Amino acid sequence: MLLLVASIGCPIQVLAQMNISGKPGLIYVPSAEIMDDGTFSIGYNYNPINYAFKYNKTNSESIAYVNLALLPRLEVNLNLLNANGDIAFKRKGIGDRQVDVKYAILTERAKRPAVAVILSAPFGVDNSLLTHAIVATKHTPVTRSINAAVTVGYGSPYTVGRRTNQNDILSDFRFLDKKRDLQYNYLVGPFGGVSLNFARKGGVMAEWDSQHLNVGAYTTLFNHWTIQAGLLNGEQLTVGTSYKVNLLRSQKQVRTSKPTYSATKTRSDGEVLGSNSERNVLLDYENLAVDSTNRRVYYEQRLYRNPFTGIVKLADPLAGQQINEFVPLFQGVPIARYRVGETLTAGTLSKQERADYAVAHPFDSRNYKLDFRIQPEFIAQFGFREQTVESKTNLLLQSQLFLSRGLVLNWGVLVPLINKLDNQPLNVRPAPTFLNQFLALDGRNFLSLSAGLFYNDQYGVNAQYRHADVNSNWSYGVESGLTGFYYFPESGFYYESLNHLLLLADVAYRIPKRDITVKVSGGQFLRQDRGARVDVIRQLGNVEIGFFAVKTGNGTTGGFNFAIPIPPGRIAQSQRLRLRTSEEFRWEYAYTRGYNIAGRYKVGYQLDALLRQYQGSYLQNQYR
Repeated sequence: MLLLVASIGCPIQVLAQMNISGKPGLIYVPSAEIMDDGTFSIGYNYNPINYAFKYNKTNSESIAYVNLALLPRLEVNLNLLNANGDIAFKRKGIGDRQVDVKYAILTERAKRPAVAVILSAPFGVDNSLLTHAIVATKHTPVTRSINAAVTVGYGSPYTVGRRTNQNDILSDFRFLDKKRDLQYNYLVGPFGGVSLNFARKGGVMAEWDSQHLNVGAYTTLFNHWTIQAGLLNGEQLTVGTSYKVNLLRSQKQVRTSKPTYSATKTRSDGEVLGSNSERNVLLDYENLAVDSTNRRVYYEQRLYRNPFTGIVKLADPLAGQQINEFVPLFQGVPIARYRVGETLTAGTLSKQERADYAVAHPFDSRNYKLDFRIQPEFIAQFGFREQTVESKTNLLLQSQLFLSRGLVLNWGVLVPLINKLDNQPLNVRPAPTFLNQFLALDGRNFLSLSAGLFYNDQYGVNAQYRHADVNSNWSYGVESGLTGFYYFPESGFYYESLNHLLLLADVAYRIPKRDITVKVSGGQFLRQDRGARVDVIRQLGNVEIGFFAVKTGNGTTGGFNFAIPIPPGRIAQSQRLRLRTSEEFRWEYAYTRGYNIAGRYKVGYQLDALLRQYQGSYLQNQYR
């Protein structure tokens, strides 16, 4: 229902400035403006000492935030408030972690304002920027280059929060009256303001934040970077900056370079290789085989996280041979077929077609480069007062040895950089080293079998099965593994017995219009922790962002994860050798720490995440 409502109407375009907590707005006051779908912003605000929320009259505050337009009418905001300077030991910690959701009830029309509700999640303890408000915003042109936006709203004086941090974020709630129970009363009662934007280059603003009259100004540089400042109650200065980018538009340049396939577009020599630039493009691909009869090309590419980029970049060098069907390989195994023309269509490969390909193109490891990739690894959790952030940072130099079709040996070297997480010594040691066999049983059923030393200090065996059709919204799978703990001390190798059984099953449904996947999984996680998990994942061009909630015997928590490409990609390359950054960096954060809730380890890839990248609708949406 929410998605149906979100698809009706067109949200107004946000100008630039972000309020104190990282939402579109003025200085303290939020507005009803919703950023364009897929817009991501990150920023920082300084809050002065006399107007600090949690540390009023004792410390100024720093507020860091990220904000994402997850849907055309829906924004998710994460902000973190910390004191500047020394504070009492008992008040030390990572800071106030807060999650806010903003939903546009009405979009702006000629005779009506935009109206939005903003709600803070009740998972935090003693949050400072709790917001439960309804707000309306209306834009009015003053001149050709000056636009005015008027915002009014009301903030509820009541809220819900938790008393203590425990292993269950859905427990220990309490009802709060902000004026009675909290020393800070952010957005309590009526608020409003006016902003004037000058030719989309900057503006001025004035607001009543329910307690004080504030004025400010901002400027936008290079269409992405905003710098803003405000004077609070005519007394103290607040400053901030933010940077925003639309993740869906990151593929615009590739989309607009659609190849044109026509019978008249040929080269005189009829060869695949043409200009030097085309040769350089083809050098990025491995195990490339052209089937001129069927106007089809088989290829493998390990540079781009997004398969769409690989397809479109390969299309132009092959246009002279009228190739319009692309079959990407993974570890030498065909995934599916994609036909490119005025539109992009996807289809499965039958068992016979796969068998024919295997006969026509026997496996040859010489078709692959000696490919070295640089992979950063960052493991972190919020710690205790002595060490508010516990983290471990490593740099991995990894490679793959192709043994047969679908079978590779993953190996490499791990260089530790920082370790403030555990007692692992800072010794150079082998990176996770394991065998992986990828199998396509047919066009819809896939297997991944792994054995060796995995990530997260687990060794053993792992098997994943998934039923996934590139044109179906439904998929399901199972995963099982038997592992034990290992690590490399400064000399030798330490390991424990195989005593961790992992057994999970899941079902996922895809909403193709927005590239959203809803996945429900359950079973036994590590350390005999049994329960269920729900993931909501959105693919935004080259980036993937997800939110999850999990409940097991060890507790209840939630969090987010993301996967992003790592620039610059290719660093140096020849016909047989390549050095590059890894195609993606994937990271996950859970709100609750220390209870081993839904613990698991990582192999080279999760089968569902891999196959999700090849969904027909995901690639079609980028080709429009």
